[in-house]
Amino acid sequence: MFKSPMSATRYLLIFLFAGWYFLSCSSELKEHRQTYYVSSEGNDQNSGLTFDQAWRTIDRVNAHVFSAGDSLLFRAGDEYSGKIILDSDDSGTLENRVVISSYGSGKATINGEDGAGCYAEACSFLTLTNLILYGAGRKTGNTSDGILLMNVKGAELTNLEVYGFQHSGIHVHKCQDISITHIHAHDNGFAGIHVSGSSIWDKRSYDNTEIYIAHCVAENNPGDPTVLDNHSGNGILASSVRKGTIEYCEAFDNGWDMPWTGNGPVGIWIWDCTDFTIQHCISHHNRTNPSAKDGGGFDLDGGVSNSVIQYCISFSNEGIGYGLFEFGAAKPWENNIVRYCLSYNDGILNDGSLGIWKNEEAGTLANCQIYNNTFYNSQPGKGNLWLYDNYPGIQFRNNVFIYNGSFLSDAKAIKDEVFEGNCYWDLNGDPSFLGFESLEVWAQSTGKEMNGGEFTGHFADPLLSEFIWDPGIDPADLSPETFKGLSPLYGSPLIDKGLDLTQMLKIDVGKRDLLGTEIPSGNNYDIGAIELNISSQ
Repeated sequence: MFKSPMSATRYLLIFLFAGWYFLSCSSELKEHRQTYYVSSEGNDQNSGLTFDQAWRTIDRVNAHVFSAGDSLLFRAGDEYSGKIILDSDDSGTLENRVVISSYGSGKATINGEDGAGCYAEACSFLTLTNLILYGAGRKTGNTSDGILLMNVKGAELTNLEVYGFQHSGIHVHKCQDISITHIHAHDNGFAGIHVSGSSIWDKRSYDNTEIYIAHCVAENNPGDPTVLDNHSGNGILASSVRKGTIEYCEAFDNGWDMPWTGNGPVGIWIWDCTDFTIQHCISHHNRTNPSAKDGGGFDLDGGVSNSVIQYCISFSNEGIGYGLFEFGAAKPWENNIVRYCLSYNDGILNDGSLGIWKNEEAGTLANCQIYNNTFYNSQPGKGNLWLYDNYPGIQFRNNVFIYNGSFLSDAKAIKDEVFEGNCYWDLNGDPSFLGFESLEVWAQSTGKEMNGGEFTGHFADPLLSEFIWDPGIDPADLSPETFKGLSPLYGSPLIDKGLDLTQMLKIDVGKRDLLGTEIPSGNNYDIGAIELNISSQ
């Protein structure tokens, strides 16, 4: 239809007015972002909009609906009793988050007493930071998690101390895009940090996506006294996750008061996950019930696929340093990697530097590349490897195995597992190997440590530096200058003797070793987790 010039002008005016109205509304929304204050000297009848008009209690906080861009600030140094409760009405946006934090010098404290310190369900883009949350104690009244996120999207938890809760310090359940950083989770029951779902028997789906955990410390989470039929006392545990990362974290002194006597806790581990990376972490002195299993450093457990543990240190754990376990989950355990990791005197109670086990009646465990690791165990008879059964596609290359009289822990024998280019050393100097006169005789008799008819193994003192641990070291600060434990010395038979796995197997072995040294640092790859670093000698 033909329109007159006057009609077109009218439409243009309407368009310009609509644009002006939208911009003015957007500006008004920005101006209406509010900061609310809470002080122990406040009054719940106040507006909450200034220091002098601060609210007083968490009950008043929970009566308010927060909008995108709002901030809720508790006065530092004060303590507030109760549970912060948030729901879908208290949501932010990616650009305008809802922020809960402290104001003033230091941190405010939320006393969850017998319940949680913060419960958020179905809200989006929440930031919780710069707070202390504590409960009445795992055995002295508390029955909850410290922070519980349920069906939450885009949350950031950072710079928090969480302790005294019977379940987990932080519990994330069925969430998306969650960042958990700079958390000190201690003296809780089930775990320091726990990500969970309900997809254990689902063959395809995962309940959580894009979970990031970094620069966290999980210590002295001893066990949940109410869990009598399963493990508890974990450091950091994630399950039902598609795409996740745990990095630069430390877990220690967990699991020592677990009541269950079956399967046990682990410092840092995952199960029912895919595309997950655990890296640059340290797990040590973790424990378990004296009559139970596990208590190890790291673990890729039931239903884990396409995941990796790399650049990690495990030592002095009661359980196995690195566990590759399948309890019988619906999804297959497959296509995983353990590389550039170190285990030192793990398996104090439950044998081994690295262990592989599958439920005989259920589940699938296959295909794992285990290369360029250093496994050291000076405990008599404890061994480096604990192999419960025969598993297809398990391959060991370029690893250092140092043991005291027993390479294999008391378990079943090596069968189809591949061994090539590894270095072995009995601290007793005994050249015999698994009942054979020597490593080479074993290789020729079994086909292990052979490639193209050539013997690829090494039986020699690897000449490594002494393992000395600085309790104050940050996982993010590991370097040849800060940590020299089990590094090759000049003259070590490990130097330039590694197999070139990139050329041999067409795999990406990464660009650096455990301590960040560029690899290969010499003419060829070294054997073990740490390359000779000339600048640090």
